[in-house]
Amino acid sequence: MSKSGVVIGIVGAVALAGGIYTVKSIEAIPTGKVGVQYSTGGVKNEILDEGWHFINPLLKVKEFTVGNEQLILSKDKREGSKGNEAFNVATSDDASIAVSFQMSYRYIPDKVVDTYRKFKGMDGEDIVERRVKSVLKSKISEITTDYSMMDIYSGNRSELNAEITKHLNAEFNSDYGIEVLDSSIIDVHPDKKLKSSIDARVKALQEKQQAKAEQEKLKVQKETEKIQAQADAEIERINAQTKADKLKIQAEAEAAANKVVSSSITEELIRMKEAEARLKHGWVTVQGADAVVTDKNK
Repeated sequence: MSKSGVVIGIVGAVALAGGIYTVKSIEAIPTGKVGVQYSTGGVKNEILDEGWHFINPLLKVKEFTVGNEQLILSKDKREGSKGNEAFNVATSDDASIAVSFQMSYRYIPDKVVDTYRKFKGMDGEDIVERRVKSVLKSKISEITTDYSMMDIYSGNRSELNAEITKHLNAEFNSDYGIEVLDSSIIDVHPDKKLKSSIDARVKALQEKQQAKAEQEKLKVQKETEKIQAQADAEIERINAQTKADKLKIQAEAEAAANKVVSSSITEELIRMKEAEARLKHGWVTVQGADAVVTDKNK
C-alpha cells in the first residue's frame, strides 16, 4: 500500500473515531426532565437540563421528571392504570374500602442527584413504580383512619384529599425528592356487603335529615302563626284604640258644645224668649233658650 493510501486510511479511521466519539458525547434530555450523570467512578453533581448536551462518553445518564406527571391507580385500566390497581384503605370505624387514586407530582430539580445516590442507580420511573407505589396504601391510610367510611364514600372529599396531599407531599419530599402537587381519591369500590351497609346508612341519614327538615318546617310554621297572631292582635288593639279615641273626641266635642250653649243662656235671654212666646202663643213658660211650654190655664 502506498503512503498516500495509508494516510487516507489513518485520516478515515480518525474521522470515524471522532464521529463515534461525537455521537456518544451527545445526550438529548426530553422536555420536562433533567438528567443525572454517573459512571463507575461516581455521580456528578451537575444535572443536565432539557435539550442537547455534549458529555463525556464514559458517563451515562438517568432521567428524572421535573415537569408535572400523573400517577393513576384505578380499578379500570381505561382510566389510566395498567390494570386493576385499586387498593384498600382503612377508616375510623374499622372498615376497609377499595379506592381509585390519582396523584400529580414532579421530582425536585435540586434533589435529583441526592435521590439518585440514595436509590443507587434507579431512575425517576423506577422509584415511582418500585418504591412510591408500594408505600402509597399505608401513607394514605394514615390519613383515612381519621375519617369514617361514609366520609370517604360521599362525593364531597375535598377536605380528605387536601389532607392526603399535604401528608404525601411532606413524606415524599423528604424520602424521594418528590413534590406532590395534588392527590385525590377519585372513586370508591365497596363490595356487595359493604355496599348494602352503606346504602342502609345513607337511607337512615336521609330519613333523619327529612325528619329534621319536617321539624324545622313545623317550627317555622308555628313561629309564623305566632307572629301573625301577634300582628292580628296588634291590629285589633290599634283599631280599638282608634275607635276609643274617636268616641272620646266626639264626647269632648259634644261636652264643649254643651258648655258653650249653657254658658250662653242668661236671665235676660230667658225673659226675652218668654216675651216672644207670649206675643205668639199667649201665656207661656220658657225653659231654656229654645224650649217653649204653653200654659193653657192662663
